[in-house]
Amino acid sequence: MIYLYIVILVATSLVVFNPAISLILGILFAVLNKKNEIIIPKDLGSKLLKTGIILLGGTISYSSFASISIDYFPLVSIYVFAVITIGILLGSFMKIEKKHLLLLASGTAICGGTAMAALAPIIQSKKEDLASSITIIFLLNLVAIILFPIVGSALGLTQEQFGIFAALTIHDTASVIGTASIFGQPAMEVATILKLGRTLWIVPLLIFSSWYFNKKDGHSNFPYFILLFVLFILINSLVGFSDTTVYYLKNTSKAFLLLGLFFIGTEISFTKIKQIKYKPISFAVILWLIVIGMTSLLYFLL
Repeated sequence: MIYLYIVILVATSLVVFNPAISLILGILFAVLNKKNEIIIPKDLGSKLLKTGIILLGGTISYSSFASISIDYFPLVSIYVFAVITIGILLGSFMKIEKKHLLLLASGTAICGGTAMAALAPIIQSKKEDLASSITIIFLLNLVAIILFPIVGSALGLTQEQFGIFAALTIHDTASVIGTASIFGQPAMEVATILKLGRTLWIVPLLIFSSWYFNKKDGHSNFPYFILLFVLFILINSLVGFSDTTVYYLKNTSKAFLLLGLFFIGTEISFTKIKQIKYKPISFAVILWLIVIGMTSLLYFLL
């Protein structure tokens, strides 16, 4: 029966296609598997995450940069730096544990669950920190999908204005596109282009983090999967994968990331989840409100 449970839960994880749900289903399986009838290798989740990250490189190319409006790319870049900087300062002030802080700040600045799942094995963060971070971001995205279109309509935002707002304030790509599509097709197009600009910053984030943490820890345990990640980017830039190939790579990458999160979830207990302090939640919410305030201010300055 336990084997049927894992098949059903893994299948559900892939069908629902949501990072937070995958983690929760993994934790649920850990409860069902409390007698350890199925022994899961401890590094399986990490290996699957790394595979997903490598495949993600194949969806990024130089042409991606060309598709981003030259008028907005500098704005997106400044935004990413500003959010990470503010996040680090705010987190330090609130005394958030450094690695947990980096997960939440990177997820807020770049691309939500994808950035956090990619960063976690590099900085060797606690599995409970990754689980709580993805869950927090999931809930904030849910709030955005429900409220932002209503607020945007009430404020009389144009399609372009709402597209910019959604792209800069919502964490995950799917949530950005979903929220903007509710407002209108033009808003979705603008939001998609700008969100791509944010997502591309995952490349320097991973490379810098791998260098910084290896240097700080004083060892040479370099995450070599990053080299494969960069290699895939170079191959895509030189060869130019077709839209169909990129589509399949993107979905396969997401599937590996989801499976990785599922099996990381199998290593987490409800007891440890209950031990999560309120500070990380407060930090994520405050940082998000600051981002919303910064983005709203743009409309008065531009």
